[in-house]
Amino acid sequence: MQLKFRNHLGKKSFSTRLIIIFILSLACLTIYHLSRKKSPLPCYSQMVQAAHRMQDALTETRQYRKELDLPIDPMLDPTFSGLIGEEITPLTTTLGNLESKQTALNPDFAALILRWLWELKIQSGDTVALQLSGSFPSLNIAAIIASEVIEAVPVITSSIGASSFGANLPEMTYADIEKRLFDCGKIQHRSQWVTIGGNNDREILLWEDSDKFLNLVLGRTGYHLLRPNSLQESIQKKWEFFHSGGKVKVFINVGGNQAALGNCRHSSNLPFGLLQEATYCQDAQRGLMMQFLTEGTAVIHLLNIRSLAIRENLPISPTPPFFTGQSDIYFEISHPVWIKIILVILLLCSWLLLRPSH
Repeated sequence: MQLKFRNHLGKKSFSTRLIIIFILSLACLTIYHLSRKKSPLPCYSQMVQAAHRMQDALTETRQYRKELDLPIDPMLDPTFSGLIGEEITPLTTTLGNLESKQTALNPDFAALILRWLWELKIQSGDTVALQLSGSFPSLNIAAIIASEVIEAVPVITSSIGASSFGANLPEMTYADIEKRLFDCGKIQHRSQWVTIGGNNDREILLWEDSDKFLNLVLGRTGYHLLRPNSLQESIQKKWEFFHSGGKVKVFINVGGNQAALGNCRHSSNLPFGLLQEATYCQDAQRGLMMQFLTEGTAVIHLLNIRSLAIRENLPISPTPPFFTGQSDIYFEISHPVWIKIILVILLLCSWLLLRPSH
């Protein structure tokens, strides 16, 4: 009986020590977070400028959709950007995630792209290749604006087709949106080529008569359509087009265009965000991203937007108002070295509490 009582006291004591360690660890984490120092990046003013221009562009797209008499569903588009489409339309290529499309509407993404360009030391006059997708019209615009603010020269191709909740409305495709923003001066560059997107970058499989809608889009926007005979032809033609103006300093891919991703064994495993190194690949089915990385050109890959937002500490499905210049992406975050040393010592000492008591 005495032995059981002692075991009970030992278990109780051990649980108490675990609680103490948990409380101490939580306190150390709080102190570490409160001790962080935020210093504006050297490109802070340019990042803010890009975000403000993105806000102006979203105001314009909202007005454009109103003029087209296309109602905005506040449940789908709580920011009233006008850039959220429907789940299935004649221009829908694949199923998409609504939360990712909503998250991409944050103007801070223009600032984030500019930060990456600054980190790559992109300078005035440098060529930036952009492969854009109708799936994320807001990120397309953000990429163009960031390139312009840093005074690079964007060379652009885009696709008309879009995944669910992207720019998949037949009356308001990405080509229409881009043309509107270009015509009213919100952006100074637009796509030189467009493809249909979808399967092999040349066809939409979810709707039988999608070509009828595509012809209407091309007629009212005047864009030049590239309809390759195969995915390999699309990749090759775009590769030649991007290099026609000289050395490409960075390749920006928005969405899941097949010409950008390719069908090689590495394509589905490419990480998102800023990529400067990747698995070397000479597969015949490799896409534009892998080709650029193989030749030593950095890539900015904008896909898996929800995960990207979490990694960069940006809100998921944000709602206005947007306060530009305040999120962590605008700053260099650091912690005093002495705080780190003290907290590590405290945590190590706390684990001594787990030693058996005699």
